[in-house]
Amino acid sequence: MSGPITSPLTRRALLGLTAAAAGALATGCSGGKNSGSATEGAVRVGWYGGDPVHAAMKKALDAYHGKHSGVTISTEFSPFDGYWDKLATQTAGRNAPDVYRMSMSYFADYADRGALLDLSDQLGSAIKTADLDADVAASGKIDDGTYGVGQSSISHAVFSRPAAWQKVGAEVSTADWTWESFAEAAKGYAGEAGKGMYGTPDVGGNIQIFEPYVRQRGREIFTPDGAGLAVQTEDLEEWFAYWQDLRSSKAAPPSSITAETGDFATSLLATGKSPLSFGWVQQITFYAPLVDDPLEVAALPSPEAGSLSGQFLKALDFWVVSSTSKNQQGALALVDYLINDPGAIKTLGLTLGVPPSKAGRDQLGSDPDSPEGKAIAYVEKIKDKVGKPPAAWPKGYGEIQELFGKLNEDVGFGKSDPAKAAAQFMTEAKQSLNG
Repeated sequence: MSGPITSPLTRRALLGLTAAAAGALATGCSGGKNSGSATEGAVRVGWYGGDPVHAAMKKALDAYHGKHSGVTISTEFSPFDGYWDKLATQTAGRNAPDVYRMSMSYFADYADRGALLDLSDQLGSAIKTADLDADVAASGKIDDGTYGVGQSSISHAVFSRPAAWQKVGAEVSTADWTWESFAEAAKGYAGEAGKGMYGTPDVGGNIQIFEPYVRQRGREIFTPDGAGLAVQTEDLEEWFAYWQDLRSSKAAPPSSITAETGDFATSLLATGKSPLSFGWVQQITFYAPLVDDPLEVAALPSPEAGSLSGQFLKALDFWVVSSTSKNQQGALALVDYLINDPGAIKTLGLTLGVPPSKAGRDQLGSDPDSPEGKAIAYVEKIKDKVGKPPAAWPKGYGEIQELFGKLNEDVGFGKSDPAKAAAQFMTEAKQSLNG
C-alpha cells in the first residue's frame, strides 16, 4: 500500500499479550457475557487511525450518547503506530477498553491469548448481522469462535491518476492489465516523465499486495489452519525479482526513497512523483484530497487480463469486545450501533472502510463521481467475481509482515538477492508461526 503499511507488534507487546492470557485464564477470562447494561453505565472505546477517523468516531459516539443518555462513553485513540504497545499493556493489566478497533494483522494473536470475548452467542441478537455481507460476517471467525465484527467490506485496488498518464503521453489500460503490461506501462511512464518520476511505487515489501499475487497462482500464503506456509519459494523469488527489475529500470523508486514514503501525504501519488498507488479501496478517500485531479479505481494486475481470481472481499479491521469488560452488554450495543445505525453509517462514511452491508453502501454511494461513490461502485462491481476470502491471518503475522518488508528492502539495497530473500522468508516465517 504505498501509503501507510501496518506495523507489526513488537516483541514487548507480544510478551504483554502472553501475560494477559495468563491473567485472563487464571480468573475465568471475563466478567460474564451478561454483565452490565445495554442502556446505561460506562463504556470505554479505543481505536487507531488519523484525524478523519478520530473526528468521525467522536461525532458518531456523541450521537449515540444523545440517544442513550444513561451511557457514559470515554474514548482513547492514537495513530496506528504506538496503538499496539499501549493496548498490550492495558490487556496485560486487565484494563483494555470495553470496545476497541482490531486489525486483522493482530486479530489471531489477541483471540488466541484470550483477550477477546467470543461473540458467537451474540450475533443475530445483541449484534444484528442479517444485513452484513456473508464474507465479512465470516471474517471474524477463528477456530470455533467469532471474536470480532467486521467494520468494512474491502478489497485491494490501484488508484490511478489519468491526467498524469495523459500529460506524458504514456499508454495504460487499467481495465485489463496484467503484471507484464503493468511493468511495461510503469517503465514507459518513468521514461517519458523524466528523472525523479516513477511509474509505480515499490510495493514489493507489502505482503498484503503479495497475497492476491499468490492467490492468482492458485495458492495461499498460509495453510488453512495458520500453522504453516502454503506459499512456494518460487512465488517469493519471482515476486522479489519483479520489483527489483522495476527498481533497476527506474520505473519504481530506489529503496532509500521508498523508506521516506510511509503515509498518504508523503506517497509518490500525493507528491506527484507517480501516477498511481496501491491500497485498500476505501483509501481513495484519503488520497483524493491530496491530488489536483480525479482518481480512478482499478483492480490489481493479474496473470490473465481481467481476472479477479486473486482478489477477495473481507473485513480488514474489526470491532471487538474485551473479555474482561465489566459492561459487555453496553459494549455489544455500541458495536451494533456502529455497524448498523444509518446515522452512524453516514457519519463514519468510508473512514473505517466501505460499509459491510449493501444498505450502507447504497446510503453512501449516491454520488458516483465522488471518491466514496467510486469506492462503493468498485466493491459492487467485483463482489460476485472475486475469490473466496482467505482464513484470518495467523498468529505471528505481524512479525512475518515486518520480515517480508525487510527482505524486499535488503534486495533493493543490494544486501541480498531474490533467491536468498525467498529462502530466508521460508525459514524465518516458519519460525514466527511456531513461536
